[in-house]
Amino acid sequence: MSGAETWAKLTRHEDGTLAAILPLLDHCLDVGAALEAVLPVWLHSLEAAAGQSLTPQDIARLIVLAALHDVGKANRGFQARIDPAVKQLVGHTGPVAALLRHSALRQGSAAKTLFEMILGWGADEHLAAVMAHHGRPLAEFHAEAGKHTDSWTRHVAHWLPQGGDDPTLAVVRLVEALRTRWPLAWAAGPKLPDAPRFVALFAGLVTLADWLGSDTQRFPVEGPHGAARDAWREAQAREAAVMRGFTPLDTPPAPFEALFGNVPYPFQKDAAAPDLGSVALIEAETGSGKTEAALWRWVEMRRRGEVDGLFFALPTRSAAVQLHARVNKAVKKLWGDDAPPAVLAVPGYLRAGDAEGQALPGYVVRWDRGEPGGAEDARWAAERANRFLAARVAVGTIDQALLAALPVKHAFFRASALARSLLVVDEVHASDAYMTGLLERLLEQHVAVGGHALLLSATLGAEARAKLLKTPVASLAEAEAVPYPALSGVGSPPRPARASDGAQKAVAIETAGLIADPDAIAARAVAVARAGAAVLVVRNSVAGAVAVGQAVAELAPDLAFRVEDVATLHHGRFAATDRKRLDEAVEKGFGKTRTAGGRVLVGTQTLEQSLDIDADFLITDLAPMDVLLQRIGRLHRHRRDDRSAFDHARVLLLRPAERDLTPWLDGRRRDRHGLGNVYPNLLHLEATLRLLEARADIAIPRDNRLLVERALHPEALEPIQHEGGAAWINHGNMLAGGVVADGQRASGVALDLSLPFNQLVFPDDMGEVTTRLGARDLLLDLDPPLAGPFGREITRIALPGWMAGHVAPGAPVERLDDQRFRFGGRDYRYDQWGLRPDGG
Repeated sequence: MSGAETWAKLTRHEDGTLAAILPLLDHCLDVGAALEAVLPVWLHSLEAAAGQSLTPQDIARLIVLAALHDVGKANRGFQARIDPAVKQLVGHTGPVAALLRHSALRQGSAAKTLFEMILGWGADEHLAAVMAHHGRPLAEFHAEAGKHTDSWTRHVAHWLPQGGDDPTLAVVRLVEALRTRWPLAWAAGPKLPDAPRFVALFAGLVTLADWLGSDTQRFPVEGPHGAARDAWREAQAREAAVMRGFTPLDTPPAPFEALFGNVPYPFQKDAAAPDLGSVALIEAETGSGKTEAALWRWVEMRRRGEVDGLFFALPTRSAAVQLHARVNKAVKKLWGDDAPPAVLAVPGYLRAGDAEGQALPGYVVRWDRGEPGGAEDARWAAERANRFLAARVAVGTIDQALLAALPVKHAFFRASALARSLLVVDEVHASDAYMTGLLERLLEQHVAVGGHALLLSATLGAEARAKLLKTPVASLAEAEAVPYPALSGVGSPPRPARASDGAQKAVAIETAGLIADPDAIAARAVAVARAGAAVLVVRNSVAGAVAVGQAVAELAPDLAFRVEDVATLHHGRFAATDRKRLDEAVEKGFGKTRTAGGRVLVGTQTLEQSLDIDADFLITDLAPMDVLLQRIGRLHRHRRDDRSAFDHARVLLLRPAERDLTPWLDGRRRDRHGLGNVYPNLLHLEATLRLLEARADIAIPRDNRLLVERALHPEALEPIQHEGGAAWINHGNMLAGGVVADGQRASGVALDLSLPFNQLVFPDDMGEVTTRLGARDLLLDLDPPLAGPFGREITRIALPGWMAGHVAPGAPVERLDDQRFRFGGRDYRYDQWGLRPDGG
C-alpha cells in the first residue's frame, strides 16, 4: 500500500509511529454498506416522511450520498494529519463546501462530478444533511453561506493544486468507484424526495451508518483492503445490523397471559386497538396495569407491522431503573433466548438486558457477561447516552426522547432512531407548560415520519389532553363528564375503559399546618409506624426530605428506612451505584411482596412516579391535585390482608401553619417547601387544598376526573383568583402570561424539522434548556473514589447541571476526604443523605 494513498483512518503504535491506514475508498464503501444493511427497518419512516414510496434508485442514491460523507478527508489539510507533528488539525466536512463554492475549484473535475450528482438527483439539501453526520448542521452549507463566505473560504487553500499534488483527483476516483458499486444511482430517473423531514431523517441515518461503518472491531483499519474487502464488507455490515437490532424481527405469537402471568383486564386488551390513531392515550388510576397495556399495544402493533422498536420514557431515573427489569422480563418471555436486550437509557448506568457494564478508559465498556456470538454488539446502544434511542427496546427518562426535539448535537440521529419505535410516555400531566410544549413538538415530528406514540396518565386534565391530542378544550362541565378510566387518541374521542374489577379505593384525607416543622412531621410518621403502618413521607424538595429523614433516624432508628443498616432516604441525588441499592431496598420494604410491620420511608418526587410502592399511610406536602393523586397512588397499591388498623387508606396533607396562602405569593420568601417554586401555580395549590378540606373522604378511581378538573381547569380557578383580591388576580395574570411564555419558549427553542435542512441552525449554547431537562448533568469520575455510605466505593457521580453552574465539563475533580470533593471551585458532600453542596 502506498504511503501517499488517500486515507480515512489510521492506527499508531504506542511510540506514535504509524501502524496502519484505512484507505478513504474502503471506509466510504464500509459506511455505504452499513446504510444499505439498516435501511429496510427505516423504509416505512422514510416513505412517510417523503410522502411517497421510495424506488430502488432512490435507495441507491441515498446509499451513495451516505458513502460520500467523508469525501472531504481528501483535502490536503486533513491528509497532513498523518504526521503526528502537525498541530493545526483540519476537518473534513466544512471543506466540501469550499470545493463546491469557490470560483476556481468549481471549474475542476471534482466539483463538476459532484454537481452532476447534486443537480441530477436534486440532492443539494441531502448533501448538507450528509455533511452534518457529526451531529449538527454546518454553517458552510447554510442557505446564507453564499453571502457570508467566511464560513468556507478558509478551506479553499486545502484543495488548490500545489506542484504535482491535486487532492481533488481523489474525489473523482471515489465518486467513480461508488458509481461502479451502485450504478443504478446514476441511471436516468426522477429526483430524490426533498421534503424537509425526509432529509432530516436521512441525516440521522447517515450518522448511524457512519458509527457502524467506523467500528474498527467490525471494520478494522488493518485490512483487508481493496477488492479483498468487498465481499467481506457486505457480510460484516449485515452481521452488524442483525446483532445490533437494525434488521426486521418477527414477533412470536405469545398471548397476553404468557407475557404477564395474568388474565388481562378489558382495557389492557382494548389498548391495542388500531383505531386509537398515531397518538393514543390511556387514562387510568395508578397501579391499574397501564404498563402491561402499553407493552401489549407495542406487541400487537409489531404484529401489524406498524412499529419495530420501543422506547418507554419515564419522568425519573428511579422509575426508569425499576421499570427496566419488568420490560426486560416481558421481552425475554416473548422472544426467549433470542430476545433483544432491553437497554436502560439512563446516563450513569450501563445495563443491557441482565448484563452490567463497566466503563474503561478510551470509551471502552467491559460487560460482566462475555457470551460468544456478538452479545457485546447487541449492547452497543447501551454504551453511550447519544445511542440510547437506537436500541430496539429501551427504558429511560423522558429527557432522552425530548433531546430529539431540540437543536442539540445528534438530535437528527435521536429523532431518526426513534422513528421506528413506539414512544410510550408515562406519567403525563399538565403541571409544566414548557415540558408539555416540548412534548407536543416531539410528538408532532415523530408522527410526521410515520411514528406512533402512547401516553399514559392517571391525572391528565382537559387542557393538556386537548394540546396533546389536538382537540378543542372542553368546558369544565364537559371535562367532568369525560369517562374515567378512558382510552382515546388522535381522532378517537375518550371511551370508557374498565381498568380493574371495579373496586374503589377509599381514602381519608386529613390536613395539618406542619409543612415547615420536620420534627413534628417525623413524630407523626413514627407514631403511625409504631402502630404497625408502612408510612411513606413525600416532600416537595430534597432539603425538606433530608430534614425529615434525619429527624426520623434520630427519633426512631429502628423504624427508619435503611440500606446496609444505614439510615437514609430516597431522592434523585445519589450515585448510580447507590441508587440501585436504594431502589432495591424500597422494593423490598415497600413493594408488592413486603412484610407487614411499621417502617418509615422519606423521599421526594422520585417516590411518586412509576415505582411499585405499597404503603399503608401517606404523609405528603401540599402539591397540585394531579401530583397528589400520583402520590396517593402509592397507598394500598396491592391487595393485602395484613394491614390491621390501616386497612383504610389515609393521607396526612401538610400545608403551611397559616392557612391563607397569600403570603406565599411573595416570590422572595425563602422557606417555600416547593410552594410557588417547585409548583409555581398557587391557584392550583389553593384549589387542591379547598377540595380536599371539603372532601375528607375520596374514592379512587371514581373521583379522579372530578378532582383533577376542579383543581386544574381554568373555569374552576377563575373564582379563586377573583375572590383573593389584587394579589391573586396579579398572580393569575402572571401565571397566564408565564404559561403562554413557557409554551412560546418551548416552541422557540424546539427543533423545527419542517424547515429546509439548509436553514437549520443549532445554537452554540443550549445549556439552560438541557439543564432544565436534567440532560446537562455532569458525570464526574472520582479518582481516588469516595467511601460510599452503603459500603461501596463511589467512582462516578452525576452532578446536576444547575448545581454545577457554568463549570466546564472537563474541569478537574479534587477529592477532599472520604465524603467530600471539590469541582469548579465548589465543595460538595456525598453521604447517606445524598449529594449536596458542602454545608448544605
